[in-house]
Amino acid sequence: MCKASSDIDKLKIKGKQYFDRYEWEKAQNVFEQILDIDPQNLFALDKIGVIFVRKDKLDSAEYYFRKILSIDHTYKTASNNLGNILLKRGMVEQAINCYGKAIQIDENYALAYHNIAVAYKKKGDIDSYIKNIKKSTRLERRRNTIGWRRLGL
Repeated sequence: MCKASSDIDKLKIKGKQYFDRYEWEKAQNVFEQILDIDPQNLFALDKIGVIFVRKDKLDSAEYYFRKILSIDHTYKTASNNLGNILLKRGMVEQAINCYGKAIQIDENYALAYHNIAVAYKKKGDIDSYIKNIKKSTRLERRRNTIGWRRLGL
């Protein structure tokens, strides 16, 4: 493993610790250090985007999620998070498209099904809302069941 990769791994752990404690400024600083080493690091770009969402700086968050998708169009969380921003702005159809892309990337992505359901409800399409919220619930229940089985319970 090269030194840069080792440095990035250590910074990811440190940044995630700050992130998990809601210390946004410290976390962002660490993730920016990662980007100084690797400007296309998807993990750091994603975390900075989420930090900007938490700070209610949606333009900046959108920039980071779009940047991720320009590097890797299969990064499902960026597509989902971009959908959340668009939905907040009342851009329901565009949000539905983003959630749909996340679902195409991972057909078992429960959160994207939940979010697309919310968007359909906002749009007034109750049938699509019900269909997707049921799918989200089934996937989440299955994920939790699998987790309990892994623990031997």
